[in-house]
Amino acid sequence: MRIYIFIFLLLALTSSCTTGIGNIELPYDQLREGDLVFRRGRNMTSNIIIAKDSYNYSHIGMLHMQEDGSWHVIHAVNEEYDFEGDFDRVKIDPIERFFSGERASAGAIAHSFIDDSTANAMSNQAIQYVKDSIRFDDSFNLDDSSELYCTELIYKLYKKINTDITEGRRTKAGIFGFPDEIIFPSDILKNKKLEIYFVY
Repeated sequence: MRIYIFIFLLLALTSSCTTGIGNIELPYDQLREGDLVFRRGRNMTSNIIIAKDSYNYSHIGMLHMQEDGSWHVIHAVNEEYDFEGDFDRVKIDPIERFFSGERASAGAIAHSFIDDSTANAMSNQAIQYVKDSIRFDDSFNLDDSSELYCTELIYKLYKKINTDITEGRRTKAGIFGFPDEIIFPSDILKNKKLEIYFVY
């Protein structure tokens, strides 16, 4: 138990010492509804995931265009609060905020293989999760849809169209407080049907 506490404290200190990356040029002309966005986060949970995974990303969300034409990311996230009394939940953020230097140290965007009408239906379902304030799944339990963690959100959206975006991949976490196997962002990113077109 002591070694886990030491690792958690070390990663927390490492996270607090990072700085922003400045402005990045997002490929707005290439963005599509339903695209998947990945980032390497700066909070403690992100650092724990990165420490267990050779891939560069600890978080995932889905792109959605608002009626005003602005691009947003729908994602299930913890440790990011918008107001006093806010809680870990499925939320929607402007893409600029999702990739802001205080929240991300690296990122990528990938075109999905779903058609436009399916992407719109999937986004509408994700928006409903936002409206319902579905809580973040701190237990990382794939068998319970009443709460969702980031990759679980994407996985279950695709399952609604009878597609396993992970192709059955799971990661043996080996992390105190996590189940034996969970879905890491890399378990989705390894799907060769995804077309990565932006990386920073």
